[in-house]
Amino acid sequence: MGSAAKFEDLLTLVGDRGKWQYMIFFFTWIEGVLIGFHHLSSVFLGYTPTHWCSTKDISFPEGWTSDQQKSFSIPVDDEDNYQQCKMFDISSADIAADYDSAVASRTTDLVSCSSWDYATDMGWTTVSEWNLVCERTALLSTVQGSYMGGVFVGCLFWGWASDKFGRRPSILIAAVIQIVSSIIASFSVNYIMFIFFRFLIAFSVSGVFECGFVLVTEIVAPELRTPFGIMTQFPFGIGASLLPLIAYFIKDWTALQLAISIPCTLLISFYWFIPESPRWLIQAGRFVEAREILKNAAKVNGNPIPGDDELLELIKALEDKDETAVENVEMSFMEKFG
Repeated sequence: MGSAAKFEDLLTLVGDRGKWQYMIFFFTWIEGVLIGFHHLSSVFLGYTPTHWCSTKDISFPEGWTSDQQKSFSIPVDDEDNYQQCKMFDISSADIAADYDSAVASRTTDLVSCSSWDYATDMGWTTVSEWNLVCERTALLSTVQGSYMGGVFVGCLFWGWASDKFGRRPSILIAAVIQIVSSIIASFSVNYIMFIFFRFLIAFSVSGVFECGFVLVTEIVAPELRTPFGIMTQFPFGIGASLLPLIAYFIKDWTALQLAISIPCTLLISFYWFIPESPRWLIQAGRFVEAREILKNAAKVNGNPIPGDDELLELIKALEDKDETAVENVEMSFMEKFG
């Protein structure tokens, strides 16, 4: 066989649409499902439950029910719902033992809540954990804001890293960061710690997905790049569909975050099943490594290939052609503008 004209011809030789490609492609779906979890989890982790001012620091007369204590302390709005951010200024008042008499003599002055009680029918969320209500509501938006910031920074960083160090090491490092940060986020002791690890989760998610996307498009036939690129988005819908079901049964934020973090350990399988891009290896001059990966691809696809020495020569010929092409471009430029 003559020298391959370009990498696509060499890829056709080992198989560009076989079991090897589909295996790698479906392994990248793992991250697609996890993205569905992480991207939308703030809807449930940061759900704002019904809340009202806490009355635990007020000394009520003995015999009052919890409903009486609440009705006496907290005003209602126009829809007869308890106000969520204000309460009557009764902290230093002498409260009559008789409930009706106490209501009649109660002040109408209102003060802002210093602490809150929360309904727990939707579980214990990050909002109730760190009181992200009323004057602190703005902090809630930074939870998702920090996540999307991580996505943005990750896209920039991992694009550079995968070109500099390779697709596989970038994927593996990002996967380790994702596993560790997502589990640690479950045990955050304060709001700052939580948004920091949410940032790291998003940062790493970008790396695993982006580099995996590039890897898949580099190992399939040109006509399959578009459909494969589109289909890498499918598992996001799977993750987004599964998340409400998980959140229905696991309502507390710590347990829910941990529940969507444990599947991240499946990314460990990438170490054994996700190879380096042979295209990147050839461009990096690592011909022997590229040969071994292409040999494995041909074996999995069931395609016969030349011997090691001839295959290595074919691979090196691609590099020579690339260098010749660059020289021709430079010569043409000099002839026109020199």
